[in-house]
Amino acid sequence: MNELNLRLTTVNDPSCLEQVLHGSSENGLHLKSFAAELNHDKNQYEIKMCVCGFTHQHQIVGWLAQQEYIRELSPLKSATGLV
Repeated sequence: MNELNLRLTTVNDPSCLEQVLHGSSENGLHLKSFAAELNHDKNQYEIKMCVCGFTHQHQIVGWLAQQEYIRELSPLKSATGLV
């Protein structure tokens, strides 16, 4: 099963966390891990998550990139070195 590790930054609004979680499940993704931390200095949430259950990673990245509450989005290298 494909896995994708992502790092996101969102606006400082707790509802963004719910939207990321809800939107992921609506798009047929299975969340393997999710960690969010509020960065007070930058006034944003920093999220690391791992999702699986997709065919093409560009579909996930494209969907997330369209969300207005997301400031940054980047894939992270997995333990195997694959993105």
